Amino acid sequence: MLQRFLYTPDGHVIVPRMLGVVVTTLLFAIFGSFLLVVTPVLGGHEGVQTIWVLFSVFLLKFPLVALLWWFIVRNKEWPVRPPAWSERETGDILAYLVAEADRVTILPDAEARLKYLQGEAWNVADRVGGDRKVDAVNVALHIDQMLGGLRARRSPRR
Repeated sequence: MLQRFLYTPDGHVIVPRMLGVVVTTLLFAIFGSFLLVVTPVLGGHEGVQTIWVLFSVFLLKFPLVALLWWFIVRNKEWPVRPPAWSERETGDILAYLVAEADRVTILPDAEARLKYLQGEAWNVADRVGGDRKVDAVNVALHIDQMLGGLRARRSPRR
């Protein structure tokens, strides 16, 4: 239920809803901390004090802990597994690599940056399949051509 409320069907965050849920749970947790400060006032009533502390800690702080745990468990990418990119995410990554390669060609350290971007394109090609693999290889080769052109412009002519 929380999944459908916070994310679109293709897995993208609905930002206003996400902010509302996170801010609400944070406010509950902060309010719970303030209630704990008031606990000594109830010093003469041990039963009320116990219920007060349990309410302040568990019922007001637990939603934030549960939400954060859900985010951790929901995460699709784990350190030992390859990333699970959607077609759209892969396309966005490749478009970013091409745009960044075009942008860095005028910088003094363009060659190092292009080598890095080319390595990232090959990394994408290693991790995806099908048409997106072909697209990633094309991006890597395009950046290689850019590197060759950059080297040709910078090498002294005889």
